[in-house]
Amino acid sequence: MDPVPAGTEPGFTEFDVIINGTEDNVWLRWNLRHNPFPQESLARAEWAAAAQQIASLDGEPVRSPQDIRDRLKGFSPEFIEGCISRWQPGQRTQFTVRFPR
Repeated sequence: MDPVPAGTEPGFTEFDVIINGTEDNVWLRWNLRHNPFPQESLARAEWAAAAQQIASLDGEPVRSPQDIRDRLKGFSPEFIEGCISRWQPGQRTQFTVRFPR
């Protein structure tokens, strides 16, 4: 059985999504495009590409809903539209996603 991150119900995976709707990339001060460290729940080889796509939302500012669609190619339409509905221009928005394994 896979280890379950603290605070997560067995049988579920949780991770945070941060969408950068500001004008600045906060990661540039460290010469990074976005957070390079995977979240514990997504730190699996088969999820590496998806984790990087999600992390990209907190890198270069998101300019439009289409920008989110482009960065999250391959994700379910429901997940993409959920991200778009939470995106707030001018702010960094954070929310938690929870789904069954």
